[in-house]
Amino acid sequence: MKRLLLLLLGCVACWQGIAADRLYSVFSLGITNLEVADNSNQNLSYKLGLGYQFHPKWYVEAGYQQLGYDELFVGTLPTANEVVNEKKLIQGDALFLAVLGKASNRYGELFYRLGLLKTDVRGQGLQAGIQECQLGQGTTIEIDNYGTATLCDYDEGGVAAVIGLGFDYFVGARTLVRTEIEYIKGQDDLEAASLFVGLRYNF
Repeated sequence: MKRLLLLLLGCVACWQGIAADRLYSVFSLGITNLEVADNSNQNLSYKLGLGYQFHPKWYVEAGYQQLGYDELFVGTLPTANEVVNEKKLIQGDALFLAVLGKASNRYGELFYRLGLLKTDVRGQGLQAGIQECQLGQGTTIEIDNYGTATLCDYDEGGVAAVIGLGFDYFVGARTLVRTEIEYIKGQDDLEAASLFVGLRYNF
């Protein structure tokens, strides 16, 4: 019984060592153009991920992704100029799970991404007068030096698909610089196009 326990512990330790050699982390910064219904913005965004190589040509990667961040009207009222311009604000983030197929050479790895995201998008849109909102709930507000306006407020969760193409360039024995473009399409007419530059570290 003791020998069997030691053998099992040894197998677990060996598996953990093998698994660690196939694990990597990645952090990327970029620019994302995010659209939801008739609202859109372009903001800085980032991704945090953990990957595992389960086949010589395949990875699985999971993590968190910020799609965009605008400061919403919380406790403050918009200005008359913002109503006239029908200002729209969006915040979005997601959890993602993807598979990456790769082709390697001595400089790095070319890869493509296919995956799914669990998205959470919050936003606000301004409309002059009293109007019905295309997305979310509307609140009638009174703006100084302007009059009546409608503030549309929404918070929508959903599912989206992602495709991407990128390259991991070797800069060290365990360190790679990642460049990637990706496109996301999801519920509530959600669309996002992104360009990322990041750092990958192999454990």
